[in-house]
Parts: sequence; structure tokens; C-alpha cells
Amino acid sequence: MAKDVTYKPKTSLALKSLYNIGKANNTISDATHAYIKTTGLNPTQYAIIDILGHDGSMKISEIYNKMLIKSGNKTMILDSLETKGFIRRVFSKSDRREIIIELSSAGQKFFAQNYKGYGEFVEKSLSVLSQTEQKELLVLLSKINEAK
Repeated sequence: MAKDVTYKPKTSLALKSLYNIGKANNTISDATHAYIKTTGLNPTQYAIIDILGHDGSMKISEIYNKMLIKSGNKTMILDSLETKGFIRRVFSKSDRREIIIELSSAGQKFFAQNYKGYGEFVEKSLSVLSQTEQKELLVLLSKINEAK
């Protein structure tokens, strides 16, 4: 039996907003994960190639700071991409303790073949919102992200 739980209007609105943000995130994540699966990679692997494809070579810690997907086993993910021939680990010239991750030629080719399709997929997925609404949403979500 449902309990009679009431909140102040301000609290109720915040809870409904949080629920809808989460539900929208799940909807978008499910769709993008399904799309990414068609490339033969998992979302974390794809995210790494996407970051390196857009931003170039970087330290492992920089890659994971940029990722939307958090992973507990960074080494295993990088190992799998290295096994597929998509990335290389290179020692930093300025500090041999640092390892730089870069796309191999196969990784660059994969990125070049997939980034436009992924962008178009995301654009289509968010086309339920007008460009003006997407800009407004971006401003609102940025406010939430900055309030950490």
C-alpha cells in the first residue's frame, strides 16, 4: 500500500526534476551504448578513442578526467585497445614515469570512419529538442555541473 508522503512544492519539483534528469540520461545512454556496440567496441573503449581522436595524445589520467564514463579497470580497457591495435603507450620524453596514450594508425582510421556517424546519431537522438531548447538545456545543465 502506498504511503501518503507529501513534500513542500519546492522539494517536490526538485525531486521530479532529478527523476527526469536521470530518466533522460538513461534513455540517451541506452541508445548511445547500443549504437556504439555496432562499432565492435564497448562504450568505455569508444570514449577513449573519441577523446584521443579529438584532443590528440595525452596521459592516462587526463583521458579518464575527460571521460563521461567512469571505469574501475583502466589498465584492462587500455590493454584491450592496445590488443586491437588502436592505441600505443609511449613514455613521456620529459618524464619517463609518465605514459602517454596515442592513437595508432588503425585507431586513427577507426576514429575517422566513425566520428561523423556517431555525431549524426547523437544529433538525431536529441532532435526531439529544437536547437534553441538544446542551448537552453546546455545552460541549465552547466549550472548544475558548476554547483558541485
